[in-house]
Amino acid sequence: MNFSVKLRALRFSVVVITLVSFFPFSSRSQDSYAYRQGRIKHRLSAGVVKSYYINHPQHTDHTMGELGYSASYKAEYFIRGRANVMLGADFLNFGLTFRGYYKKPGYTYLFDGTFPYTHEIRINEAELPLTVKVTFNHEKEKTNSPYFVGGVGARYIISSYTVITNDSTGITLYDGKDNIDFETHRLMKGMSSFYEIGFGFQHNYRNTARAIFFEVNYKYGISRLHYDGNDGSNDLNIKDDHLSFLVGIRL
Repeated sequence: MNFSVKLRALRFSVVVITLVSFFPFSSRSQDSYAYRQGRIKHRLSAGVVKSYYINHPQHTDHTMGELGYSASYKAEYFIRGRANVMLGADFLNFGLTFRGYYKKPGYTYLFDGTFPYTHEIRINEAELPLTVKVTFNHEKEKTNSPYFVGGVGARYIISSYTVITNDSTGITLYDGKDNIDFETHRLMKGMSSFYEIGFGFQHNYRNTARAIFFEVNYKYGISRLHYDGNDGSNDLNIKDDHLSFLVGIRL
């Protein structure tokens, strides 16, 4: 009888030990699968955009960037080590105001150092960034991962809108769509390119490779914007750069 009880206890112990040893192995297997090379995860983010502009100092004054917003989708391709490749699509809405001239048939303007017209510009832009993301630790081993991103991308102006006002009279001279493009084009009118660099902080759900993140991105436009006002009333090239503050999830 005692021998039978001892045998059953031994069998039970063997089963428990087997199960206990199995679960960590199973967790490691799932963890490895979630981060396996070649897997693609999807990143969605949105945030605000702070823009910086350099305008013609001889023809403009008081150039100021207006707050904009951004939405982004990126496919993150897992490769070896701590580096992943990301390809996606961004949408940016940004703008600026400045005081300048307004020279059009029927209007006279003397370049006397005063700028009596306010120009307000809003731009909708689509971007295709290709970036490399490098984390400072291994995501599958750490709950939190700071990271660096850097790369290049194409940018295309979808639409632009301009309001031009005479400051002395308060009369709006133009309020409508514009045809802002780039000083130097790539492939087609309204298309150019940019460099991108940024830093982020990611909270990892290690069993699934999902995450939530906060990211700061700086985009340097390679070509200047070209602004011709209302049907050629102006002729300006404007340098623009953008700083985005994004929050998002990785699915």
